[in-house]
Amino acid sequence: MKTCSKCKQDKPFDLFSKNKREKDGYQFHCKECKLAYQRANKNRKEVVAKYREANKDLCNARSVVAQRKKPEYYAEKMRKWIEQNKEKHLAQRRAWRKANNAFETERKRRRANRIKNADLLNKAERAEIQSFYDFCSIFKGFEVDHIVPLNGATVSGMHVPWNLQVLPISVNRSKGNKFVANATA
Repeated sequence: MKTCSKCKQDKPFDLFSKNKREKDGYQFHCKECKLAYQRANKNRKEVVAKYREANKDLCNARSVVAQRKKPEYYAEKMRKWIEQNKEKHLAQRRAWRKANNAFETERKRRRANRIKNADLLNKAERAEIQSFYDFCSIFKGFEVDHIVPLNGATVSGMHVPWNLQVLPISVNRSKGNKFVANATA
């Protein structure tokens, strides 16, 4: 139990935020009192924004350290934000592509060249490849995946039927551009 310095009530430790600088390792006021203080002081956002602007490098470094400690937490937080702000996220992606047009064009051309190099396939193999894409266009929620990525870090595959598989979107996106053995659903 700890006494809050604001409301003067004894409360369990889990109702206090952690603070390494304090002797007991917890803030001197409870979470409830801190929230009430923040709501009462509307200019707090401006003060925090000024501090962050004045100390950009320090704040960015702290953010990077925090994100490295809990990558799953921040990935989930980002996924939820994207779900809630789809239009804003798409606008940001469009702006990034526009600002990095040369990078995007070069990436697309590299991928297109890898796929064009599959000209050695016969008609049956091309039809088999097309069937993968037809399946995904009929049944939403699936994507065609290259088992060995076209531009992998350690190994690069080809756009051929024996290097393709159909995966649920979530599994394919979590795999990324990596070679993962047995990445089936």
